[in-house]
Amino acid sequence: MITIKIAGIAVGIDNRFTDVEKFSRDYLTDDAPDFTVSVSDDDIEKERVESATDLHDGYYEFTVAYRKIAERLHEYDAFLFHGCVLDLSGDAYVITAHSGVGKTTHTRLWLREFEGEVSILNGDKPIIRIIDGVPYACGTPWQGKERYGKNAICPLRGFAFLSRSEENRATEISAADAVTRFMTQIYLPKGSQLALVKTMRLADRVLREATLVRLECNMEPDAAHVCRAALTKNGN
Repeated sequence: MITIKIAGIAVGIDNRFTDVEKFSRDYLTDDAPDFTVSVSDDDIEKERVESATDLHDGYYEFTVAYRKIAERLHEYDAFLFHGCVLDLSGDAYVITAHSGVGKTTHTRLWLREFEGEVSILNGDKPIIRIIDGVPYACGTPWQGKERYGKNAICPLRGFAFLSRSEENRATEISAADAVTRFMTQIYLPKGSQLALVKTMRLADRVLREATLVRLECNMEPDAAHVCRAALTKNGN
């Protein structure tokens, strides 16, 4: 068993395989866990069948463990989000898109165009948590196949919703305009109606406090500059 600290929450994972510990080494803690999760053989087999893959058991344990953690995050005013978080001089901006649109390619443009100012906080599945009334984006060991990420927590300032276009255009949108796309990127708890309702309320609060941008973009360097200017509202 190991204990990791993510989003300021100490989580015990009663693991049987080495993948969890290997990928979580930067998050290990000696703190007593706030709660503990474990993954059964049945959980592993179900994941194998539903994902239509045939990988090693440790991979499935790592994947399912995070889903079980996500079921408890609402208790800590937090939820799992699917997107890439950029750390721009200590502030977090989330780039999110449907699969295949080019989220990873776009974030690489940021790294190249703003070298020295930007790093990737989490490349795939960050946690968003409200702490003392302020939304934060939090790094986790679940970073996507590229393994982009770090153990850090940054104030969450904005979201960019990407779509493909021949020209680069960024438009600030309202929470009402963003809610459908936003909610499709959240892990919604299945364990209880209370958990689901609280997660949706947390999401609504985050939406109303962040800058929200619809980005129509190509994969040219200017796309990163257009996105940054819209998210920061002054290009800085």
